[in-house]
Amino acid sequence: MDIIIFTSSLHDTSSITGMRLEAIRKHFAGQEITFHNFGDDFAVGHDCACFIATGGTEELFSRVWRALPQPIVLISDGYHNSFAASFEIASFLEQQGVGHKLINLPMENDGVKSISSFDPYADERVLKALSASRIGLIGGASSWLISSDIDREGVSARFGAQFIDIPLSEVEDAYKMQPAEDITESAATYSRAALSDAERMYRALKTVCGRYSLTALTIKCFDLLGSCLTTSCLALARLSDEGIVSGCEGDIPSLWTLIAARTLSGHPAFMANPSSSCEADCTVDFAHCTIPLSMCENYTLPSHFESGIGIGVAGILAPGPCKLLKIGGPLLDKVYTASGIIECNTRVAARCRTQIRFRFPSPAEFDRFMANRLGNHIILYR
Repeated sequence: MDIIIFTSSLHDTSSITGMRLEAIRKHFAGQEITFHNFGDDFAVGHDCACFIATGGTEELFSRVWRALPQPIVLISDGYHNSFAASFEIASFLEQQGVGHKLINLPMENDGVKSISSFDPYADERVLKALSASRIGLIGGASSWLISSDIDREGVSARFGAQFIDIPLSEVEDAYKMQPAEDITESAATYSRAALSDAERMYRALKTVCGRYSLTALTIKCFDLLGSCLTTSCLALARLSDEGIVSGCEGDIPSLWTLIAARTLSGHPAFMANPSSSCEADCTVDFAHCTIPLSMCENYTLPSHFESGIGIGVAGILAPGPCKLLKIGGPLLDKVYTASGIIECNTRVAARCRTQIRFRFPSPAEFDRFMANRLGNHIILYR
């Protein structure tokens, strides 16, 4: 079997370790396995699979899937946003009507498709919040969100929400106008320069929010790494705590879900990637580099995971009951929801900074999560 390895330019070659490849060999024990990096000169045979080894590979995959034999076999694991990227790709293939199979390999030593009966739109508070929303779309959507487009006109007509396109340059210009912040001694355990830049980004986004009277925003945040050499992770966390619902990567369905979850619970919610799964334990690990600070028992401020630049947020969440919610589809009319518990916080180096393990109450609920693919992000709230 030929295994084609898809990686993003943000992830160096050390992300594809022998341990990860050996896990694939073990899964396909008895078959002869040959690994190829995407772009290598080789003939794609009928017996092949795609190892989605890192996040940021979705757009690349969307350009080449037609050349792959069907059904398309996707392989993911618990490192470098592999699982989340595979979820996005599987969602895209489903939209295209393409036969596919997703194989997620559990981490070594790691401890029926349906629409949910829960309808967030049945709650008048949710409809009211959405109708009053002025949503800033800053910089557009990240290229890897290949299954997350929406019919903005249709959604606006149904719910009354306003979508406002804002060039990323407005944030970049506002950021460059901010003076350096004098970081106090209490922050001495972190990089003062990185914290100063994070504060400048917060003030820049706050300026743009005021300029357009935004109640919510989502930003193509990875582009800031090159233009501003910093992240918006801490800024989004703070804005969410202040009542401006803030999401990452220009992902409109996830931001929409964040608004609904905040309205239902009265508290900010966590937008995360599925990072790993264990069918035997009915658990899925979720992770992202930002989370509202009010959701955390405590937190630290390391660098952003993929880039090592700026500030990420490593929050610690209390164990206990938690809900999952995702609203998706072009008209935002598909809903997935589940209840379970946050079992623990994990500490996996090759993963985004805030990490939790979520346990489903039954194998059937675990299977339902795996079958309901509405993109690579999901919202956790309490």
